[in-house]
Amino acid sequence: MYAVLFTLVFSVFIPIIHIALIHSLRKQNIQVKLMFISFLVYVLLDFIIIYFVYIDSNNIVIYLISALSSSIFMCLFYMEFFSMIARGFSMRIITDIYLHTRLNPNQLIQEYANGKGIEWMLDKRIKGMKDLGIIKEERGQMKLSSKLSFIIAYISIIYKRILKLGKGG
Repeated sequence: MYAVLFTLVFSVFIPIIHIALIHSLRKQNIQVKLMFISFLVYVLLDFIIIYFVYIDSNNIVIYLISALSSSIFMCLFYMEFFSMIARGFSMRIITDIYLHTRLNPNQLIQEYANGKGIEWMLDKRIKGMKDLGIIKEERGQMKLSSKLSFIIAYISIIYKRILKLGKGG
């Protein structure tokens, strides 16, 4: 139990490590890669600390498995939080409404992301998926580009059916 509690409390270092890496390297467009590096650092440090704390325990394997599964959960939690902040459509709308105080729906579409507009957001998302090799454009048509893309799409469709989410997000 203490291994899991320590892991959960120790997870505050995920964003600290991530932010420290971003500010120390100062390179554009590597925030996601640095997030995964911060996960690796966090999990390794957590694993090492738990190992040395419980080295003499008969249940060390259970403590390590508990700590590892808890740390993976916290990494996934931070990944979702980071995604909401960095790419969250709804979060951006809330931010734009706050910054401009009064916008009608048409103005909101125009002012989205500091005046870049909704089209910019769609173009950015498509570019990101192209850069990751998930989709490609052939003769003006968007297509999935790899077996991984098909697996992601298939799992997404099944998951949305299970959760009864319908066609939208």
